[in-house]
Amino acid sequence: MESNSEHISEQSDEQTLTKSQSKTRPGIKAESNSTPKTKPLGDVLMPALICGTVGAVLTIILALIGIYGTLDLSLKEYYMAKPFYMPEPSLSISSPVWSWLLVVALTFGISFAVLDTDKQWCRVMMILLLSLVVILASPVLMLWEVFWSPVTVFVGVLWSWICAFIYSCQHTMPCEFLVPSKLKVELKEKTDFSPLLEQESDLEENYKPKDQSSCPD
Repeated sequence: MESNSEHISEQSDEQTLTKSQSKTRPGIKAESNSTPKTKPLGDVLMPALICGTVGAVLTIILALIGIYGTLDLSLKEYYMAKPFYMPEPSLSISSPVWSWLLVVALTFGISFAVLDTDKQWCRVMMILLLSLVVILASPVLMLWEVFWSPVTVFVGVLWSWICAFIYSCQHTMPCEFLVPSKLKVELKEKTDFSPLLEQESDLEENYKPKDQSSCPD
């Protein structure tokens, strides 16, 4: 009888140990899974050069192949039809050199601006505003009887922005660690040093030497 009771007690002890281990193991896994993953520190100059080069080279190669030719021709016909009724343009910016120079300037500019900005909504607003300016430049020039197609520039700017935006989402940019000088000044102005000054004054009063006249001879 004693051996049976000892055997039953050993089995109960083993069951309690297995239950306690099964309870503790999920907790350990949850703690390991709950640890946040830190993004690596990114750079601005070299990624901006790479993203700008990729966008500029891509759109220039597509322009040389002739992918944008049909789009440019259809856009010109659309301006000459209703409701614009643009006459035969007196000046046509058909030389690809000017478009390529504009592509290089804007692709490198948008890449650097995106990587040097610490907020996602600002990065999205950059591409929206720049795309709006590039696209609306064509009908504005059409009013002056100057034809210019924004397709080449728009594709290069959009591709460079996509590359820079993805890089900025996967890395912690250096601008996110910087605090503007105005904020530092505001923090200094908002901090109240009066409690510290009162404590210093109290300490000075407590540790003042007593008058010698009050001391007994």
